[in-house]
Amino acid sequence: MSRSSKRTQRPNTLAERPTVVITMGDPKGIGPEVIAKALSHKSLFAQGRFIVIGDQKILRRIPSSVEVVDVPYKTPGEGALKFLDKAIELIKVGLAGALVTAPLSKEAVSRYSGNFGPQGRIDRHSQLLAGHSQLFVGHTEYLAQAFKTKNFDMMFIAGQVRLTIVTRHVPLKDVPKWITPKAVFNSIALMAKTLKEKFRIKSPKIAVLGLNPHAGEGGILGTEDVTCILPAIREAQAKGIHATGPMPADTFFAYHLNHYDGIIAMYHDQGLTPLKGMFMNELVNFTAGLPFVRTSPAHGTAYDIAGKNKADPSSMLSALKLACQLA
Repeated sequence: MSRSSKRTQRPNTLAERPTVVITMGDPKGIGPEVIAKALSHKSLFAQGRFIVIGDQKILRRIPSSVEVVDVPYKTPGEGALKFLDKAIELIKVGLAGALVTAPLSKEAVSRYSGNFGPQGRIDRHSQLLAGHSQLFVGHTEYLAQAFKTKNFDMMFIAGQVRLTIVTRHVPLKDVPKWITPKAVFNSIALMAKTLKEKFRIKSPKIAVLGLNPHAGEGGILGTEDVTCILPAIREAQAKGIHATGPMPADTFFAYHLNHYDGIIAMYHDQGLTPLKGMFMNELVNFTAGLPFVRTSPAHGTAYDIAGKNKADPSSMLSALKLACQLA
């Protein structure tokens, strides 16, 4: 039986449950705690089967019914990357149909990968010598590279709110040069495709935010809204996509948030600052464009509360539920 027809439905039998692989993330972060707490919800096991990859000693609170794959490591960064690589291996050989990743430290992984020099700063020369073509900037980009996916996006989901970011993990000073008509159009088109195929929305309405204050005021406060974003919207409309904008970001989340099926933000904090302020405990990161389902909680490693039994598992629980629904 094809699973594609049941992407947003609860499985009718145990045989239909998707297998979801979970990576522990940074061993010193809150990943192990939120995974254990989320998997303590027995109702979750009617929706999927779960395999956790990480450190078996740290994962001792995982329910005995869940398979734990123990992976040896020496440093937190090495461990986080090896857990992820093992998950990729399982997915590629068909042993899992979805991936949920607990948070890791990009800095710790980059140190392990050889992308930091002796002073702690990014060392591109060492990076090249180590054979790395790019820095470890996040799960999203790493997974896209592993599965040779060129068009992908970070989509953040809370209930009926779905938002993607054109530039993802890019320093703020570099954002304008990455805002091109092609980049904006690709995000609009992928959002439309994902909403139709994964979320079964026949004719999705997509809001596109502007880059500059008040969406540039016709070019007075910046030209990118007119020269890059508007052409992308018009191209999308010409291809039958219901896209609107560029819309001023400062008022959008107050007055228009619930009027659209999808939102396209131009840069990281433009989209995630309001979303995390409103939906932090339930927000899920979903990677659009991959050939499998990948979700993650929207929080980080939270080293300051790790090991203190203070971590809220709500976002991880939401990530697991969404992975089961979409797989």
